[in-house]
Amino acid sequence: PSPLCDDPTFIRRAFLDATGSIPTVAQTRAFIDSKEPNKRQRLVDELLGLTGDPNRDIHNDNYAAYWTLKWSDLIRNSSSGRAEQAMWSMHNWLKESFRVNKPFDKVVSELVTAKGSVYMNGPANYFRIFRNSTELTEATAQLFLGVRLECAKCHHHPFEKYSQADYYGFAAFFARVGTKRSDEFGLFGGETVVIVKTSGEVSHPQTGKRLEPTPLEGEPTNHDLDRRIALAEWLVNPANDYFAKNMVNRYVGYLLGRGLVEPIDDLRSTNPPTNPALMAALAKHFVDHKFDTKQLIRVIMTSRLYQLDSQPSKSNFKDHRFYSHYLVKRLAAEPLLDAIDQATESQTKFAKLPPGTRAIELPDAEYPNYFLNTFAKPRRASVCECERSPDENLVQALHTLNGDTLTTKLSDKNGRIARLIKEKKSHLEKVQELYLAALCRLPTEAEIKLAKEIVDGAANAQEGYEDLLWGLMNSKYFLFIQ
Repeated sequence: PSPLCDDPTFIRRAFLDATGSIPTVAQTRAFIDSKEPNKRQRLVDELLGLTGDPNRDIHNDNYAAYWTLKWSDLIRNSSSGRAEQAMWSMHNWLKESFRVNKPFDKVVSELVTAKGSVYMNGPANYFRIFRNSTELTEATAQLFLGVRLECAKCHHHPFEKYSQADYYGFAAFFARVGTKRSDEFGLFGGETVVIVKTSGEVSHPQTGKRLEPTPLEGEPTNHDLDRRIALAEWLVNPANDYFAKNMVNRYVGYLLGRGLVEPIDDLRSTNPPTNPALMAALAKHFVDHKFDTKQLIRVIMTSRLYQLDSQPSKSNFKDHRFYSHYLVKRLAAEPLLDAIDQATESQTKFAKLPPGTRAIELPDAEYPNYFLNTFAKPRRASVCECERSPDENLVQALHTLNGDTLTTKLSDKNGRIARLIKEKKSHLEKVQELYLAALCRLPTEAEIKLAKEIVDGAANAQEGYEDLLWGLMNSKYFLFIQ
């Protein structure tokens, strides 16, 4: 394996992976200067709010916002074609769940058994987004089991053991879910209320036989009050290792750049993990810690694998499966825009949201922001992880090089460059701050010399420092998680 990464790389990596944010200049300096032997573990605990000290557990809002964004994308929470109030209801419920670190088995149980007003009960929107038993079957299996069942709808799955009987037996859990209209919130338009009906069955499309609600690879099961209760009990049962392995695989993919199974939402017998023992051990850890997502993130982020340098060696440069070096990840649209805002000290204003709202806090997919659209903010049209494309393209490169986003923020009269020009700091101090703000590290001697040449060669100091910060924000180190 490659050696461990240095401290500046680790703090930037950890901040972005845990909270979708970059550290401040002061936070970076403090971490680099710290002599604590276990400072990396301490940092991870602080980012996840696990220290128990309110003076150190200060990142919980960013943590909750970032992971709400991730799961809102997957669950497809959006106002497109739906009431905006309903979208906010789901968003606020998700954010509160992550803020209080609700066990993920409880999050999933509340989702799949939800009923009532979509305005008052956030998880009820799961049945507003996925409107029939077919959509609910495919979304639930892929999101929470990592199983893609759509092929089995029409025929036996070509790459898996699932048949039409498996598909429609699973769909039977949702056969009695319905909705009705209500005028209780008349000022906001007619609301939808999710209800459980007393009748409703699913039949095999070929044989016409009525199918009992049946878990995948399980026996028929039911509940007198609501079939979905039986589904939830099976879904998050520790004996159902698909749930734990699916969650583990997703978070390994998010944090290490590649899942133990790829694609990360396609777990099947014909697509085995690269390291079955590691998958089993992490799944057991997740279950033993009562489905605590923060503890799962912690055990990955404090591992040796996570701390490896991203620079491959001669002996591992061809490896992209076994984590012999950290796999570089491109910054997603929202964290990237927030990083630009923080580096330049120029905040983006989003329509209909208060000043200071960060991109990772956006509740909806529907925002007319050119930067976010250019950098592939998903429209939340699919539960597939593939909707957020990780691949860079020429349009994105041209926008950071020549677009108005960076140009406007760099020249902001209230931004970082304008402030540095007014402050009585030496050239070296200004250059160091720009490097720490953008790249979370101090410049080398060669970079200090080059920075002086750039500033001295500009028409004025303002333009010189703008050029320097522009160059830093167009570097791969800024645009990627190294």
